[in-house]
Amino acid sequence: MEFFRDPILVVLLILASGCAFVALRPGRRTEFWLLSLMILLFALPRAGLIIRQVALPLPIAHILCAVLTLEWLFLRRSRGEEGFRFGKFFLLYAGVAGFGLVLGLSAGGGHLMTFLELCFYLFSMGLFFYVSDTFRAQKHFLTFARVILILSVVVSTYGIAQRYLGSSILVPNLTYTTGGGTISQQYLEAGEASQVRVLSSYGDPNVLASQLLVFIGIALALAVGKGGKGNTRLLCLGVLLLNGVCLYFTRSRAGMISVFLVMLVVFCWRTRWALLFIPIVILLGYIMIPTLATSYLESQFQGAVTGEDVRLLFPRMTWELLNIVPLGCGFGRTVFLNVDGLSWSFAVAPTTVVWAGLNSFWLNLLCRLGIAGLLAFLLILVVLFRYVWIRAKQVEHSMVRAILIGVLAGFVGQWIVWMVNNTYMLPGGGLNFWFMMGMLVAGCRAFTASRPVVFLPQSQLIHADALGRVQPGLS
Repeated sequence: MEFFRDPILVVLLILASGCAFVALRPGRRTEFWLLSLMILLFALPRAGLIIRQVALPLPIAHILCAVLTLEWLFLRRSRGEEGFRFGKFFLLYAGVAGFGLVLGLSAGGGHLMTFLELCFYLFSMGLFFYVSDTFRAQKHFLTFARVILILSVVVSTYGIAQRYLGSSILVPNLTYTTGGGTISQQYLEAGEASQVRVLSSYGDPNVLASQLLVFIGIALALAVGKGGKGNTRLLCLGVLLLNGVCLYFTRSRAGMISVFLVMLVVFCWRTRWALLFIPIVILLGYIMIPTLATSYLESQFQGAVTGEDVRLLFPRMTWELLNIVPLGCGFGRTVFLNVDGLSWSFAVAPTTVVWAGLNSFWLNLLCRLGIAGLLAFLLILVVLFRYVWIRAKQVEHSMVRAILIGVLAGFVGQWIVWMVNNTYMLPGGGLNFWFMMGMLVAGCRAFTASRPVVFLPQSQLIHADALGRVQPGLS
């Protein structure tokens, strides 16, 4: 990595990359951005720099996504009716976010933290519109399908390698970047070997587990879907096994529970007989959740909580938040929780660090934007999920249809993980989600486009006489 410390070499590398991009044919530049985004978002989501002022990593993927989204918005935004199919739902959410912005700033929220939270909770959604409008050809989605499977193998293999080689294979500022500036030993080489948690290039085991759920959904759907070839099924089973092993090594309790839900969604799509497995899933949850919940005797959540995992208290916290801040406390502020034994107290105050708050994306969203923001966000997810699920049934391409359903199944698992982890705000979280959702919508449009109407000449038209006999038309 000493190479990247030399400013002259870095400038030469940037100039060479710029010349190579200019040399590309205009028709190839879209594929170039597609591959670049996929590599940075899914393979190297932590590659970037450190912002010392806020002690946060700034991944290259975030910078590239911001530049491309702004370029699309101001220079070549789609103005067709199809481009604004979902716009009204996003505008509704943006209106609620605007209210949260005014509320937070008027109540003393910090300007820097307000801007960062706007980036996390609102601006990242712009990537959905850029992707769905830019990569709209069939070849783009087919490229996405192939590359995502390759990257899932790379990410899982790298994660499994960490299980045996430890943190020595992590590369600072490329496969791991943290605000502290050093590779944390919290997840690697800590305690017994059975307790090691791998993080691959995602920087956090829970974020990795959340992304692996989508990879597992894709591989499983391709393996069991109709119309697939034997070799393809065997290949996807191998990818599925690799992803599953890596998920197990993350030691993510939410991820290991959610994988059963991902499998249930895929099997329900394949055959309705899979609904019979719902009681089994409920039984597994009843058995596993208490065991996993008591596995940690001590967990830290704005203070020490002994004897009980604080996430078991999330349902009660939700009710308390609805009573305390039904309209939200606004961006730049948060609700601090002071736990003392079996009782707690809340305090609403400006946030000084971006991670202040609750260890749950859904609770953080409820805290910032209230019940209106939570419902508006859920409405977007429901509308997009329903659109892709219905359109996927109209797709004749078996591989594309399986990819669409597999990603949707993975999303269901991710939403469960968001309940007990704030992985949405980490590199490899929210931007990855909106990129994939944009690709799903673009793929549906590309593979379910209406067939053109062919007008036949008068001589080839078919007519029926008065007795109902069919006769070819006369020229």
